[in-house]
Amino acid sequence: MNWFEKNDIFTYELDGQLILYSPVARKYAVAAREHIDEFLSCGKYNEVFGPLADYVPVGKQRKVRNPEDYTLLTVLPNNVCNFNCSYCYSAAGRNQAVLDIERLTGGIDFFFDSKPADFNRPLTISYMGGGEPMLSWGLVKESIEYAEKKALAGGKRLNIRIITNGSVLNEDIVCFLKEKRVEVSVSFEILEEVQNAQRKHYPLVKENIRKLIDSGIPVQINSTITPSNVMRMTEMMDILIADFPEVRSAMFEPVTAQELFESAESMNAFYDEYRKGFIAARKIGDSNDIDIISFAYLRTIFPIDRACPGEYCITAEGFITGCYCVATQQEPLFKHTCYGIIDENGVKFDRDKFDTLLSHNVHSKEKCATCKVKWNCGGGCFHQFNSYEEEYRNEVCNFTESFVEDLVKYKVEKLMKQYDMNMPICLSEQF
Repeated sequence: MNWFEKNDIFTYELDGQLILYSPVARKYAVAAREHIDEFLSCGKYNEVFGPLADYVPVGKQRKVRNPEDYTLLTVLPNNVCNFNCSYCYSAAGRNQAVLDIERLTGGIDFFFDSKPADFNRPLTISYMGGGEPMLSWGLVKESIEYAEKKALAGGKRLNIRIITNGSVLNEDIVCFLKEKRVEVSVSFEILEEVQNAQRKHYPLVKENIRKLIDSGIPVQINSTITPSNVMRMTEMMDILIADFPEVRSAMFEPVTAQELFESAESMNAFYDEYRKGFIAARKIGDSNDIDIISFAYLRTIFPIDRACPGEYCITAEGFITGCYCVATQQEPLFKHTCYGIIDENGVKFDRDKFDTLLSHNVHSKEKCATCKVKWNCGGGCFHQFNSYEEEYRNEVCNFTESFVEDLVKYKVEKLMKQYDMNMPICLSEQF
């Protein structure tokens, strides 16, 4: 094993230059092949390329090992929805349940009280589906006020985030969101015919996004990319800029629904189009100060050995699950992801089950051992891995490897515009 392999550094080629990429250090170097060969032949690779290996190993990085370690509390206030989205992951198990305020405040108590006295990292509470959280606005509002008091009493920094379909809004809600500086993400497909086909209610949602923005509330747009819009992402950017020039962040996330693809080959074709469309959308975003992201993109920024750190997620029935995609007992993965419950006696955890859940990572999957982008992937999304058939999972792996290469080259091209490539070696800052 050479020095590069030992340090998880691998190469790409771009326009006659070699890119040396370290996903763990989150850095890359660019050089002509002859310059790299020159440094290697004289034994100076550690001296020259040392920054690529200057990192804390993934296994020693700060990570979640216990439920007490979470800095994000996800709340699914209900299993009620006024939309019928074509790709919804929770629709099959929807049971109209609404979370009890006493259970929710008990979960919030644990979230704050489990932190040590010297804890100084910010905490976040995120409200999302299950169903549409704003249909339980009274519950959401009361719990935000409760959490705010807990944070103030304990000297903790608190962020509040709501992910909504954008259909439920009034003046009182807008005033509260603005007063509490709530981060609002609206699920919206941008293209009218796609929104109406996949989610419906285009005029209503567009009007409410405008109301939020005009009230001074920053809005992130979350668009799900499906076969219907995968070839239209640059068009989506043009409309986003025209209709909502104030928006500074948008998520273009590829759909996670195997049933939308008749074969693994059709999923492969979809991912190929997604990769091209996402990079093109990023470039438009660069020119307009809009950050275009996806979970796969973010994983090139933060090295991981598990695709997500799991969740401290409170469901509408008061269960605690490690995946927000699993909201009810009716869903097949519930028995694997549920590791706790909140009742009249407080929060209870099955610690062994929690440990088993977190053990699904790159170290537990044989295929990950030789994968060069394993630190960008973390072994894959738990929900996808356990709900997709093997041939479809393989396409997710292929997509991840190609997407990382696309993104590294995209970032290198941006870097090259800033530096003179007559330099022997060009080292990046962290992504």
